[in-house]
Amino acid sequence: MKLTQYEQERLMIFSVAEISRRRWRRGLKLNYVEATAIICDEMLERARDGRWSLTELMDAGARIITEEDVMEGTAALLPNVDLEVLLPDGNKLVSIQDPIKLEKRSEGIPFEELLSMSC
Repeated sequence: MKLTQYEQERLMIFSVAEISRRRWRRGLKLNYVEATAIICDEMLERARDGRWSLTELMDAGARIITEEDVMEGTAALLPNVDLEVLLPDGNKLVSIQDPIKLEKRSEGIPFEELLSMSC
């Protein structure tokens, strides 16, 4: 099987995100790489579904991970997440400014509504 560069990158994001989700479910605080991987994986999956607009994706991207979910100082290391996603009308750049701005997990998207956590 030959994978394109994009497919290799997608597989890497998924792999890191999956390990990170396991840790997150166990109650461990996420680091910079883990938080970024989960946000990216969720955005890629939502874009793939094609049910959300670019604006809705960017809004959701800032509600996936909260300060309560990450190690101290992690939010400051992540001022934005830029990611190219495939939407029904083509590739678009999703730019999430301040992706870890909510303080409490209860303010974020509930686990059961995250596409990447439902498996």
